[in-house]
Amino acid sequence: MEKINYEKSVARLEEIVDKLENGNLSLEEMMKLYEEGTALAAKCAKSLDAAQLKITELSSGKAKNDD
Repeated sequence: MEKINYEKSVARLEEIVDKLENGNLSLEEMMKLYEEGTALAAKCAKSLDAAQLKITELSSGKAKNDD
């Protein structure tokens, strides 16, 4: 899977959900989309966890300055 940012990942997840909900796909296509969707969901969750950790570090004054 190519490296994409959080916003693009969420947009792609929305596309996948729409396609799965609308049906008209073969089982193989649905399985491929489901697999891609679960990978994207995990990537998004990891990104959100990292952002939350960074915010926690910044608010507690523990973050390193990148100056």
